[in-house]
Amino acid sequence: MLRYTTIQFGLPSTDTADIGHVDNAEAAITLIRSVDWRNVMSAWHETQEGPLPAIVFQAPAAKAELRVSHVPMDAAPYDQLHFVQIEKAGWLRSRKITITAEVHSQSLLAQCLAEWESGRWESLVQLLRDQGVNVLD
Repeated sequence: MLRYTTIQFGLPSTDTADIGHVDNAEAAITLIRSVDWRNVMSAWHETQEGPLPAIVFQAPAAKAELRVSHVPMDAAPYDQLHFVQIEKAGWLRSRKITITAEVHSQSLLAQCLAEWESGRWESLVQLLRDQGVNVLD
């Protein structure tokens, strides 16, 4: 089961009242595609407060988050995935992995969500790195 928050506008909120679940990666894609992204992005474009609006999937035990935004460009629509994970890097230190990538195919989005669902963080990170858009370690 994948955990998600509803579409998040602007800066992240600490309010977790609107947490929901989808059963698998296929249901996550259905959820993502059910959003009227043209209106959402149009409203965001007016203010541009905070990051792109996104459906935010969370894995609290792994201290990981995956934000999925759809950019509905007429010529070439794509999804933007933003992955963040905080992992231990020693006794008193932690390391934050942050990767943002554009995903231009439905099959790659499905593969990324399947890796997320399975908790295969390294594999997800490698898939996003292979896109080569924006990698910050």
